[in-house]
Amino acid sequence: MLMAFNADCQPAPPLNQHPVEKALLFNQLPEKISFPAAPLQDIFLAAVNNNISLSLGKLKIEGIVLAKCAVTPDQLSINIRCSNYQNALLNISRITQTDGSFSYIGRMVSFHHGDVLLLWEEDGQYAFIRQKRLLSMVE
Repeated sequence: MLMAFNADCQPAPPLNQHPVEKALLFNQLPEKISFPAAPLQDIFLAAVNNNISLSLGKLKIEGIVLAKCAVTPDQLSINIRCSNYQNALLNISRITQTDGSFSYIGRMVSFHHGDVLLLWEEDGQYAFIRQKRLLSMVE
């Protein structure tokens, strides 16, 4: 019988082991929060280490800008620590399209909780969709 080991040379847990259920952070929010693109544009005006307060539809964000960096010439990303969501991390990337318009992708996640908000575009509007974190890839 083959056994798997982790980096500390300890036996890895069996594959049939169930993941630990974590408390939900966003369960008081609707499953879907829609809003126009304009507030997303304003986020990228904020400077690093500055406080930020904004509304994305029914989602109110308060926090501090931790980082803003150009990942590629066409992609600018911003990280915000959200003090009103137990210091969850909001990451939004602005992607410049070939026609000069912008599209956005992002998520809000806390490693201490079992849910995540994912940013999606739908028919020119944006929405945060609430999901269990088990269904989302987090780096």
